[in-house]
Amino acid sequence: MPPPVEPPAVEGSPASAVAPAAASDEGSTSAPPPQNFWASSLVVPCFIALEILCQLALLVESLSALRVVFRILSFGASLAMLVLVPGRSLRHPALPLVLGAMGFTALNFFHPEAGTALAGLAQLGIQLSIMAPLIWGTRLRMDAKAFRRTLALLFLFNAASAGVGVLQISFPGRFQPALSSVIEAVGEDYTQSLQFELASGQRVFRPFGLTDTPGGAATGAFYSVLLGAGFLISSKRGLIRLLSVGGIFLGVVSLYLCQVRATALMLLACLLAMGAVLALNGRLLRLTQLLLVVGGFAVVGFGWAVAMGGDAVTQRWGSLVSVDAGDVYYSNRGHFLENTVGYFLPQYPLGAGLGRYGMANAYFGDLSSALWAEIQWTAWVYDGGLPVLVLYPLGLLVSLFWALRLALRRDDHNEFSLWGTLLFGYNVGAIAITFSYPFFMSQAGMEFWLLNAALFGAFSHSTRQAAPLPLHETLHPHRR
Repeated sequence: MPPPVEPPAVEGSPASAVAPAAASDEGSTSAPPPQNFWASSLVVPCFIALEILCQLALLVESLSALRVVFRILSFGASLAMLVLVPGRSLRHPALPLVLGAMGFTALNFFHPEAGTALAGLAQLGIQLSIMAPLIWGTRLRMDAKAFRRTLALLFLFNAASAGVGVLQISFPGRFQPALSSVIEAVGEDYTQSLQFELASGQRVFRPFGLTDTPGGAATGAFYSVLLGAGFLISSKRGLIRLLSVGGIFLGVVSLYLCQVRATALMLLACLLAMGAVLALNGRLLRLTQLLLVVGGFAVVGFGWAVAMGGDAVTQRWGSLVSVDAGDVYYSNRGHFLENTVGYFLPQYPLGAGLGRYGMANAYFGDLSSALWAEIQWTAWVYDGGLPVLVLYPLGLLVSLFWALRLALRRDDHNEFSLWGTLLFGYNVGAIAITFSYPFFMSQAGMEFWLLNAALFGAFSHSTRQAAPLPLHETLHPHRR
């Protein structure tokens, strides 16, 4: 099929986002803001705010009867956006690959070993809602300001989660929410393994943060450091830089106390990726700031964490030096990857049927046929076997490549290259996390596609008034 012909650049059309003629002939007059709220850039930060509220609602014991509702509300909202958000989508480079993976996943609803119909529909809905921002997110009239606002919400929430995690260890029992009923149902031996002994001799759970799961603060710590680093290298305002520095420090200390080594290694990979892009772009001052702040806090934060957590923290992190990093990963998560390739993929080459693992199975499925997915790669095999195992990761790599191309731009008066640098590091982290847990069966996976779609849309719309772009061939937003 021949490629679609680029339509004339009409004011307000997606094609005009990259048409050089529009930039030279139409002038630099910006389009009036859309009157419809559902078409405005406010939708993205409001959606993130809804996700945060749903997460916080899980911590309120009086709302425990509505737990399922809050678990699925943000997923349902993402599906609703497909109808509520008007207009035509820009075609993100990863969209065809992800849609292909979704097609094979949908076929597994008819698999003879699939779970209950309700569980299958629930899982299919979750999967579609997670990738849906690639469709509705690019319909919005995004700009750099709206994208920063979205990142700010994510940063503040995750920094707060990391900070609460530090408080939970500093004042044991005072800031800790009720333990998740799902975790509690596993048994006492498992819950005991999620505890450690403080320097004071008191035994406590690993920091929850603003979650109901021991060690859950590690996720907040990860994004607090990563997003804080993004604001540190991109912002010129003193208050924002101060907040970013504080978030980085809280995130580092909280991550040490959570003792989740795999997350720490992934964060290191993200920061190294960001640093490499800054170096390639010649942004040596920003690179130096990043190294000094994060490196300094890595040393100071460890001392503070050991003062609170005692020998348990020292021994846990010391194992990264005394034992090969590959052995550490294999003993914690690597054997799941080995089983995925060596056992589950040959057994389920085209998928295992929907509704047999995760939240969908726990709430709506038949536990007698349940499967366990500890890492995302296992989940991809269950969802659609080899086709999904190829298509979805390729979609992630395409997103990573697009972010890198944006990060390496030099003629950038809107600092999109710096946001591209952050997104590149973020995407590296997300891909790395797939080797640790089912990232794309969670709200975090939905945020991944939302941020990628939001920056893609913001950049594409901004180029309506810009000169011809080096990324023209990669970023051309064909109509869906």
